[in-house]
Amino acid sequence: MLKTSLKNRLLEMEHAYVRLFSDTFEDDIAIKYIDSSLPNMYTHNFTFYKANKGLYELIVNEIEKIETKHNGFFRVETTYQVSNELLDRLPIKPHVCIYDIMYIKTQKYRELKGNRRCHVVKADHQKVLEDGITVDIEANQKDMGLEFARKRINRKADIYQNEAKPLHLYVCYDEGVPIGNIEYMQLNGIVKLEDFDIIEQYQRKGYGTAVLKHLVETAYNNGIDIAYLITNSADTAKEMYKKNQFTKIGEKTELLFFLNNND
Repeated sequence: MLKTSLKNRLLEMEHAYVRLFSDTFEDDIAIKYIDSSLPNMYTHNFTFYKANKGLYELIVNEIEKIETKHNGFFRVETTYQVSNELLDRLPIKPHVCIYDIMYIKTQKYRELKGNRRCHVVKADHQKVLEDGITVDIEANQKDMGLEFARKRINRKADIYQNEAKPLHLYVCYDEGVPIGNIEYMQLNGIVKLEDFDIIEQYQRKGYGTAVLKHLVETAYNNGIDIAYLITNSADTAKEMYKKNQFTKIGEKTELLFFLNNND
């Protein structure tokens, strides 16, 4: 029961995070998020399906809409298991991704080590923010493309610079060189860690652990008992989180439909 309660709190935090960027349209079965500033960013423009049945009907209805076809994609998330039978029935086959929800009790920061060369700084000054933006673009341009990587981090930077918002960026330096970044969101007694990047040539050298230690310790010093993050269940980074005392508490499934070429 306690784990179910915690999982629900973490999911509420997930919704609070997306609401920083997106307008929300909610009914009894789903929450629809739309970020008009960056409409082709999948993680800001999607439907979260709350019910444990009726997903097939929602998907079929949505992908037939002219507006959805014009957008070129439809993304839906759910915390309920999606059966192979449902996937096989769909007229368009989606890209399927499972994400693990992992948390840590912040008192465990003492057990984390990491590379001592890593110096973590909150991006509350323009130079640090610019360094964090540079790191983010370098870390993501290969997968996203340079233009979109720039648009994406600049969209997020609007929120980082808004003092009324609970989302902040931290940057990891090695001897003055920015090599990594991570988002930190503290709200309702929980800390969410998001968009964690270490530049490729510095990976597997303890910098990631050092960043996690700093942020989890920051949460602990702020009186927060729980920090969490979400990771691709197939990603090797999951093993790093497990080694650093993070525990899986649940998962969510993403179905991503591309509607222009049906791939």
